[in-house]
Amino acid sequence: MNRTRQLCDFLAALSIEQIGEKNLLDIHYKLLDWIGCCIAANGRPVQKRLAALALQEGGTGATGIGIPEAVSPWNAAFYNGCISHALEYDDTNKIAITHPGAPVLAAALAACEAEHADFELLALGITAGYEAMIRLGGAVNPDHYEYFHTTGTCGAFAAAAAAGRIMGLDSETLERAFGIVSTMASGLVCVFGTEAKLVTVGNAARNGLMAAQMARAGLSAPEDAFASDKGFARACRGKEDLSFMVPKPGDALLLEDAYYKMHASCGHTHSALDALQALLKETPVCPEDVERIEVEVYKTAQTLCAAYQTETETKAKFSLPYCVACMLHFGQVTLSQFTPELLASASLSRYAQRISIRENPDFTRVYPQLRPEKVTLFLKDGRILSRQVDLPVGRPEYSFIETKFDSLAGMGTSPEQVHEIRALALGLSLQDRPSSLMQALKSL
Repeated sequence: MNRTRQLCDFLAALSIEQIGEKNLLDIHYKLLDWIGCCIAANGRPVQKRLAALALQEGGTGATGIGIPEAVSPWNAAFYNGCISHALEYDDTNKIAITHPGAPVLAAALAACEAEHADFELLALGITAGYEAMIRLGGAVNPDHYEYFHTTGTCGAFAAAAAAGRIMGLDSETLERAFGIVSTMASGLVCVFGTEAKLVTVGNAARNGLMAAQMARAGLSAPEDAFASDKGFARACRGKEDLSFMVPKPGDALLLEDAYYKMHASCGHTHSALDALQALLKETPVCPEDVERIEVEVYKTAQTLCAAYQTETETKAKFSLPYCVACMLHFGQVTLSQFTPELLASASLSRYAQRISIRENPDFTRVYPQLRPEKVTLFLKDGRILSRQVDLPVGRPEYSFIETKFDSLAGMGTSPEQVHEIRALALGLSLQDRPSSLMQALKSL
């Protein structure tokens, strides 16, 4: 049974009617959220270095956000994929343990510009990319994630799906694109906490676009490259049962299962931050009132996020003690909690010593379908406050996404441009080409 081809059959046949009005609206907000993450990264040292490299490579035909000059579609996909993930604020998915939007939107927009495609094709490409990302990631995880960064690995297939659908590839050609990208997909969790993590996302976007273009040019590739006995999944610690990768009749589109980030930190911190935020809303307490805090988490969260590490902003976003201390002191964990001054704060460091992180085996058993975390506050007056959250909130009102966008975009451009870009992103009709939006994103 060729499961890769079955998935490609589904992706190639996707229609705008299948997506529906509700998901089309959500695609507009996914685009807005992704753009906000890109704009907020504009001007940071890593963005400047990546922009210089993109310009050095040259090319025309596509847009790097914040780069006035045109770059090649491959460069745009790589660069935009990197910067969209630079702040660790882009959307995510629990089942696949991944950030679907970062590589999918980067590849889709580059393909859209290269093909002069309209928003209808862009929406189809985004939907196909999310479907591929979450189905493939869900099929191989959680064991795959012990070593491999799913956003980089399965993200390369997702980017190929997004670009391929925009390019109009039939299912046979799309399967060849998957066969080509299977030998290009990469990404290791050992790079977490460093800027090399961004490279896995950029690579996924670029390599997926390249694979789709090479498949259209006629390059040959193996059949069932993801699920065969010698294929990607078995090589990279996938499950024996890969049936999840094939949609069943009546399944909802997995685009609907991606959730927005409401905190500017690693997704493995979010259930705990949601729990603490809810506690503080119910029973306001001052940090001085708290004797100690216990946080129970699943194993992956304990492994990746238990350490207090603030040497860099990137490392701090993977530090539950730091993020919990910030939530207690400020009532939020946004980009403003990761300034150099706060990262070097002696008082936050001392307070983090009162915070313990431990694995709860019951939580580990239900991961990744659930991401339970429990926060318990032991107050100096003897009271004990506790809250468990099984999944991050992740589906806020769209007004929250607009406010988040305004805050992020306001860090990298003028209020007038923030308003213009928001209106352009949310106002795209099916027949519109995103060229005016991309033009606005050049001149930040």
